[in-house]
Order: sequence, then structure tokens, then C-alpha cells
Amino acid sequence: MRTLNPKRAVPVLLFVFLFALIIDNGFKFMSLPISEDLGLDVTTVSLQATIPGILIGIGAVVYAALADSLSFRKLLNVGIALIAIGSLIGFFGQDSFAWVLAGRIIQTSGLAAAETLYVIYVTKFLSEKDQKTYLGFSTSMFQLGMLFGTLTSGFIATYVSWTAMFLVSLIAVAAIPFIHKLVPETIQVKNHLDIFGLLLIAVIATSVMMFMQNFTVFWLIPLILGIGVFTWHVRSHDKALVRPEFFTNGRYVSVLLVVLIVYSTQLALTFLFPFVLSELHDWSLDQASLLFAPGYAVGALVGALSGVYAKALSTRATVILGLVQVIVAFVLGAVFIDSSAWILAASIILLSSGFATMYAPLVNTALRDIPAEKSGIAIGFYNLTINIAIPVGIAYVAALMELFPADAAGSAAVLWVVAAIAGVGAVVYILSDSVLTKKEARRSSAPRVR
Repeated sequence: MRTLNPKRAVPVLLFVFLFALIIDNGFKFMSLPISEDLGLDVTTVSLQATIPGILIGIGAVVYAALADSLSFRKLLNVGIALIAIGSLIGFFGQDSFAWVLAGRIIQTSGLAAAETLYVIYVTKFLSEKDQKTYLGFSTSMFQLGMLFGTLTSGFIATYVSWTAMFLVSLIAVAAIPFIHKLVPETIQVKNHLDIFGLLLIAVIATSVMMFMQNFTVFWLIPLILGIGVFTWHVRSHDKALVRPEFFTNGRYVSVLLVVLIVYSTQLALTFLFPFVLSELHDWSLDQASLLFAPGYAVGALVGALSGVYAKALSTRATVILGLVQVIVAFVLGAVFIDSSAWILAASIILLSSGFATMYAPLVNTALRDIPAEKSGIAIGFYNLTINIAIPVGIAYVAALMELFPADAAGSAAVLWVVAAIAGVGAVVYILSDSVLTKKEARRSSAPRVR
């Protein structure tokens, strides 16, 4: 068997990673034309963004586990095949939302492979020195994926048709020959995949999302049952998705709670603004996509320069700086919702910059007291939390849009609620960090027993 230089595969993996982000974010941005074409209300059309969003999180854990027992080449090929199959189903079933949703679900199960395997490949096959360089690309790629995703979908939906985005997704097939040529066919050590735990996570996340859409009490039943069974599962099974000791780690639990709250607001503007710009400013989707471009470009730049923040500010100060930017972004949008649309662009810039600013220090805080041998599981559950929070956020934003009038006052009310939610996350972070810092200081100053 030929030996391949693992660094040779990085460009094609990075391309597939970025392309998957472009497709995923592109469809999330196209909720308006899909709803108009198929005659759907806001909460219904949001399902094509929320359900695939949860699948991204679940899929990330599944592919991460499979990467320990199957080769990256096979997993990537399977992922691309699922992207193609789902895209064809969505395109040919474009007249039925049920088929569109089915296509998006299958497509996203493949996109999850591309979004997950790049990071795992870098950590498994590249040297620690190279990892610092190539892992730094992942934060910037997320922002660039949002940038190109909104631009691509905005122009395609305006000048061609939103359904053409399914055909654009088929470009991923072109990467297969390069994957076969450049990605090593390496088998890793066998590992356990907690399918039951993942199923429970899916039940919990879906129940929260469905409850947030219509506030139907019925969905609280599977939510409560899911949480109860998941708690029992984690405590009684050694090979569960996450270990009980993670939930006794104050730093880790507090950051997960902050992430669950704050990251639910991350795509609020991406989902809301196309409707606002269409109703209040008479903008087409391609014009709306241009409004997002500066924000995502700044987010990518801030992500790339995250090391500079780490040297100039403490972890606490950097996180608070990011949280303040996020809150101000929503307040700015609420106050100037019916003013110049370019003021709204400033809120997008602040939002993207805020999340890019806080990402690295939040991860660092969460993993600070986690043993190195358990950091992989901890990161996996951390990313799963983010990927659950985002679709839940889209769900409650869609529900708020249905609750309030479709005018300037109603849209502003949605943003005030979202700003308040981000504010709650900031308060949780500041209070928990203060309490834990005092506890750690007392513990370190206490006399040692000999």
C-alpha cells in the first residue's frame, strides 16, 4: 500500500469542509423564497433549517466515533454520496415541502461528514506544530462559509431559483477523485458508538425545538422523559456518550450552559433579516446577502486573529467583550430596524465579530480542568451543544415572528427578546465565572494536609 503525505490531503479536505458550510448556510438563508414559493408560514419553513441543524450536531458525534474504526476516505465518500442523493431528492421533489425536507435531511447527514472530518483529520494525522496552523482555519472557514453561503444563495434564489441550490450541492462529487488520490486509506482502532445516547440527545433537542415553535405542552413530555432517561444512561453505562464526572466539573458545565443560551442567538439575524429587508425596505434576497457580506468577512478576520486577543486580554475579558458585541448587535438592530438598512449591516458585523471573539476563550475555559485523555469527548459534547442551540434558536425566532406583527415594531420586539436571551447568557457567564474563581482561589490558598 502506498504511503501518502497526510498534509497533501489538507487542501481537498478544506475545500469539502468549506463547501459543506456554504451549502448548509445557503439553505438557512433561503427560508424566505422557499416559504413564498411553497406557500409556507415562517415556523413551517424553519424546519428545513432547524432539523438539519440538529442532524449536523448528531452527525458530528457519529462521524467522530466512526473515524476511529473506518478510514477517512470511505467516510468522506459516504458523506458526499449522501449529499448527492439528498440534493437530487430535494431538486426533483421541489413542489412538495415534505420531499424538500427529506432531501435536506439526507443531504445534511452527508454535510456533517465534511464539517466534522477535517478537524479530526488534522488532529490525528498532522504534527502538533502544524495543527495550530490548520485548526486555526476552521474558525475562519465557518465565517467564510456563512459569507459565501448567503451570497451564493441570495443571487441564485433571485436570478435563477432556490431549487438550483440543490444542483450546486452536486459539485461536491467532483472532490471524490482527489479524495481517493490524496486521503490515506488508514484504519484506526475500534471504538464504541453510543447510539442509544445519541438517540436520546436527538429526542431532547427535537422536543425543545418543536416546543419553541408553537409552545405546545405535548412536547414537554418527551423532553422530560428524554432528560430523565439520558441522566440514568450516563450514570449507569461506562461507555455512554459523556461521563458523569463531566457534569461535576463546574467550569465545563457553566460554559455549556452559556453556550446553550448564547449560541441559540447566533443565526437570529440570518433568519430574520431577509424577511425584514423584504417587508420594510423592499430589498431582494441578493441585496440582502450583500448586507451580510461585510459582517461575515470581519468575523473571518477576527477568527484568524484570535491569537492576538489571547495575548492582549484575559480569557474572562475576551469572553465578556464578545458577549457585549453580541448584545449590542441585537439592540442596534432593534432600535434602527426601520432606519437605513446599512445600519443593520453594522449589527451583523458586531454579531459575527462577537461570536468569533468569544469562541476560542470559551473552549479554553470549558476544557481547562478536563484531563487531556478525555478532551476529545469533552470537545465533541461541546460542539454538539452548539449545534443543538443554533436550530433551537432559529425555532424560537420563527415562533416570535409568528407571535408579533410583521412590521417594524414586531421585528424590533423579536430582536429585543433575542437581546434579552443573550443578556441572560452574559449574566450566567459573569456570575458563574466569579463564583468558580473565588472557589478556586480558596482551594489554592487552603493549607495542604500532610
